[in-house]
Amino acid sequence: MIQFTAKVEEGKIVIPEEYIGMVGEEVIEVTIKPKSSRLLDRLAEKPLAASGWRDLSRDEIHDRFDG
Repeated sequence: MIQFTAKVEEGKIVIPEEYIGMVGEEVIEVTIKPKSSRLLDRLAEKPLAASGWRDLSRDEIHDRFDG
């Protein structure tokens, strides 16, 4: 299996030069993962980094909402 990121040019997926020899006449399966326009989906994929942020433990989360 070969995996790479490519650009679409004029409606066609351009296979990078270094992979063309490996592909030849073989069957090519393409999976396209569309970008989500939903903010929460994008944040789940690429979370924002914040200085000083740390994940809370389960107990810390419950203490904040129970107390």
